[in-house]
Amino acid sequence: MKEELKLTEEEIERLLKEKTEIWETMQAKNAEEYYYNEIFPLVVDKFRLSISDEIQGKYENLILSLGMSFEPLVLTITALKPKRVLFLYTEDSLKNLDEVIKWTNLLPSQYTAEEIVKDDPVDIYRVLKKVYVDRWGCPDKTAIDFTGGTKSMSAGIAMAGAYFKIDLVYVASDYNNKMRKPKPGTEKLKFVEDPYHVFGDLEKDKAIALFNKNEFVSAYNIFSDLEDRVADRDYTFYKLLSNIYRLWDCLFFDECIREFEKLFNTMKAWKYVEKDLAAYKYYDTLFNQYKLIKPLESVNLNDKNEEWKYITNKDLYTPIIFSIYTNALRRSDEGKYDVAILLLYRILELMAQVRLAKYGFNVSSPDYSFFSVGEQELLSRMNENIKSFKNFKTYTELPQNSMALFDAYVLIKAIEDELMEGINIGLIYSNVQLRNKSIFTHGFGMLSNKDFDKIRKTVKRIFTSFYEIEGIDF
Repeated sequence: MKEELKLTEEEIERLLKEKTEIWETMQAKNAEEYYYNEIFPLVVDKFRLSISDEIQGKYENLILSLGMSFEPLVLTITALKPKRVLFLYTEDSLKNLDEVIKWTNLLPSQYTAEEIVKDDPVDIYRVLKKVYVDRWGCPDKTAIDFTGGTKSMSAGIAMAGAYFKIDLVYVASDYNNKMRKPKPGTEKLKFVEDPYHVFGDLEKDKAIALFNKNEFVSAYNIFSDLEDRVADRDYTFYKLLSNIYRLWDCLFFDECIREFEKLFNTMKAWKYVEKDLAAYKYYDTLFNQYKLIKPLESVNLNDKNEEWKYITNKDLYTPIIFSIYTNALRRSDEGKYDVAILLLYRILELMAQVRLAKYGFNVSSPDYSFFSVGEQELLSRMNENIKSFKNFKTYTELPQNSMALFDAYVLIKAIEDELMEGINIGLIYSNVQLRNKSIFTHGFGMLSNKDFDKIRKTVKRIFTSFYEIEGIDF
């Protein structure tokens, strides 16, 4: 390119006006030469001065479509000063590449030129994948200028840029119909708003639908993408919430609690700058959920030595039981009935453990001296409770070592605990048998929605009795 003119913007404007008036009076052959010798260097300089320092240093990589006019590419390259350039040209436009290189003084090591099939957007994607993705490694600080080329080329490269999340720019100008060129000095670099600013709501609706289907990871990924591309605090809120529920769904209580606190701190900071956000209307509900699981902070549920604490501390066993119960419902919604039934089975175990612990009895190390009923009387009552089950052997002694779920409920019935008041022990027996058919336990079958509904009905009945006795507000 010719040496840059060291002129002020006012001087450039004055010279452009004078030289344009001369240019417009010339015959076509002389006008073309005059334009490139006298006018275009001023256009380049004015365009460069119009770009802020922030924009000049923003892009290290530039991708351009080369059409039959090379001037817009010269303007963009000169203004942005990229370190690396990719030209997309067609068989017809290749001849203009030399002009771009001459005016911009690009070194051979700075640019790559790739031929594309005219009016074939798929070929544009192919080249971008080859260079931008595979060779360059999807670098940040990249822009696409789609000014040059045919309309279909411009549309194709713009669509590809949006797909790869690359900033889109173009050179706009007023057109001089008489001279069949842009009106000198009217050239401006324009930035295309990310389509997500317009169509983000469509992605948001998709993410919310996934969230409501318990697909928290997928929802989180979409909201993260939206947050990165659109300055909208609602997207940040939904992203954080998706992660919270993902952690809760995995029963990662400690991490979940920390993320809850991060969300609340974020929402508190927002209130100083934005009063009306969708997030605020969920605050009370979310805070109540946070309070429910907060007691589980720093609790190691893998520690077998701490199990007695978990079943005797209401603040601990309440969030554990409710978390597992709702987890079972979500697995059912996903059609994972075997897993859902195993979780419901665990709820039955926990409720039995909690109720027996009220007497000081630990199912892991049975000690029947805690009950007011003597051991022989207990044995007699337990056998009375199971006599209708033909396939179940009579107890010859009270269960020792770790007590199985059905044995625990037979014992609860024998001591006449409120939990089993009005509930036939046969419900427990039939559901244990059902659970044992699963390939995940002792059988080889896959359990169905019908099986899940059957055991859920039993669990819900006992669960209702449990939280009424415990005074839990459900």
